[in-house]
Amino acid sequence: MFLFFNLKLVLSKTPLEPFIYWGFVDFIVSGKLRDEPQWVYPPKDNFTGQTIQDNSYFKFLKELEKQGFDIQLHNVGSGKFNRNEIIEGLDIFKHKFGRYPKLHINHASNPDNLYWGYKRYGIIFRKIIQLLKGKKKRFYGDEVGSEYFWGDLAKNKIKFIRNRVFNGVDTLKYDPQMPFKEKYKKFSNYWFSSSDGHTIEEFNNLISKSNINKLKRENGLCLVYTHFASGFVDDDNNLNEQFKENIDYLSEQNGWFVPASEILEYLLSEKKEDFVSELYLSKLDIKWLTNRIMKKIRYRR
Repeated sequence: MFLFFNLKLVLSKTPLEPFIYWGFVDFIVSGKLRDEPQWVYPPKDNFTGQTIQDNSYFKFLKELEKQGFDIQLHNVGSGKFNRNEIIEGLDIFKHKFGRYPKLHINHASNPDNLYWGYKRYGIIFRKIIQLLKGKKKRFYGDEVGSEYFWGDLAKNKIKFIRNRVFNGVDTLKYDPQMPFKEKYKKFSNYWFSSSDGHTIEEFNNLISKSNINKLKRENGLCLVYTHFASGFVDDDNNLNEQFKENIDYLSEQNGWFVPASEILEYLLSEKKEDFVSELYLSKLDIKWLTNRIMKKIRYRR
């Protein structure tokens, strides 16, 4: 069975205008891409982007939802949002979409991020990072007593949270036990990984014809993380030609193109154990670090 899915983040420092979105969406729908993590509130920092409270943008999201897109959460906004704002934001999300988000992706350096910074890793990497950088905390979403704490809400409402990102196209090959639980992270449920398509350069290299063919041969699974405003559209609002070719080729394949939450639910139904060992997490961390070094060498970022 050939499984393929693209987890995309439209939010970025340079948001696309709605009329560009429509042309973009017409294309990516034909390519069978299916997820949209969103913000509830306008940014409080140097990021910019539209939110689900913008009426025209919300109508656009509802149209996407009708076409099979899965609208999920990318924090309630970019910047510093306290517990009360997060509670209200989750309720606004439910009011807008008739449900709470099932999937969450931590955003950049938000202080309300869950188990972020050194806390995202297994115990060995956590200890090493603490020794190198100290124990000062920057992320408090899971810290009881913090004004940014919302871990109890995440535990009750959010089922899946994204963590590590890898360079290769077959995400499941890197993280064969996803989605999984970690005993250390009590204010969370299941964690999953994704493949790195951050900018147009990484995305085109990742979703090349040769990699798609390789994924098919290996009966693999790909969950891609990307920001579509990172070079996918030029100053004249034209889509990148190589991207279009890759997505056209992808759309011709006999794959299973469904939202990330549906794929994760399927993987979960096939599992016998929810929790993974510290040994498994250490192996994931070593693979993640190796991939980060390789990316730095190749892309200089």
